Amino acid sequence: MVMQTDDQWTLELWHRFGDIRKATFECPGCGHIQSIQDFINLNLDPSRAYKDCIGNFVDQLGCNFSVDSDGDLSDKTRLIVNREGKEIRVFNFI
Repeated sequence: MVMQTDDQWTLELWHRFGDIRKATFECPGCGHIQSIQDFINLNLDPSRAYKDCIGNFVDQLGCNFSVDSDGDLSDKTRLIVNREGKEIRVFNFI
């Protein structure tokens, strides 16, 4: 599992995608690729794009995976440590 500080994760995001809305992530549960823009288009909280499968909000996908409540999939997620030392699990970039 990749472990990064919040600053390292944000810097990698900007280097990879340039525009934060274009950042894409893979759901560890079903493999669906989703972007922050996908969440914006559905008027959803864009910060959930790297924590929840969009299937939580779109019935057709049939996946309800969330890093907040589902099992540990360490090889398919990252652990981000914020400035306060809190660990936050997020989906991997694609």
